[in-house]
Amino acid sequence: QKKTLLTAEDAAPFLKAVKIMTEDGKIKADMQSKFRQINEFLKLVQQTGELEKFTTSPLTVVDCGCGNAYLTFAFYYYLNSVLNIPTRLTGIDVNGELLTKHAQKSSNLDWSGLSFQKTNIIDFQPVSPPDIVLALHACDTATDEALAQGIGWQSKLIISAPCCQHHLQDQLEHQPTPSPFKPVERHSILKERLGDILTDSFRALILRIMGYQTDVVQFVSSEHTAKNLMIRAVKSLKAGDTMFVQEYKGLKNFWQVTPYLEHLLGESFTRFLV
Repeated sequence: QKKTLLTAEDAAPFLKAVKIMTEDGKIKADMQSKFRQINEFLKLVQQTGELEKFTTSPLTVVDCGCGNAYLTFAFYYYLNSVLNIPTRLTGIDVNGELLTKHAQKSSNLDWSGLSFQKTNIIDFQPVSPPDIVLALHACDTATDEALAQGIGWQSKLIISAPCCQHHLQDQLEHQPTPSPFKPVERHSILKERLGDILTDSFRALILRIMGYQTDVVQFVSSEHTAKNLMIRAVKSLKAGDTMFVQEYKGLKNFWQVTPYLEHLLGESFTRFLV
């Protein structure tokens, strides 16, 4: 049996609360993939080697666009109960009815450090800048809003699993196709995937320019989307590295587009492009 970070036996109380496990202690058949996704997510975050480095107490985390919050609950449990890191985690979303249900589950589990707030990502103002920012399958520009917030807060660790990259797709529709890519853009599915790749390439480059060691890795597919990439970013570099700036400018000029994340960051980012 493949070793997991989160065992069904140890995590049973919260797995039952979020309806992944039956009352008699078995992972539901239609939740097996979700349970695997949770463990894959935890493994990919653990691989950064950053979690044990946090010395502030409590550790503060914001989950942007938490949705059904399976991973929100899992991450809170993993930090507090497995790694024994005192944590305060806030899940934010615009679905107030869903958040009310999450808050009740958290209360039932007696998890005083897990709370939820109804707000747009870009409008959220934490009590103090969070150490970790999550944005897991936040749709389209909501991912950019979460990245912009994390960068602005100078969060040490930013984890994002993007989806639905429409903003750059729309710009590409109104630009002449560079001649080497006409065979790619002739096919709608390839054109869409190219837009996805470009969007996340720009995001990774912007994070690097802003001082984050960044990599893009494969993440298991969600039950809601086929998008399966994860961007992991650790704030450990000097901002404004000229190599990354030149790569960004070259990519932007070639495609004649402007990523939404650049708009959100404004002068704090564009000053490096001068």
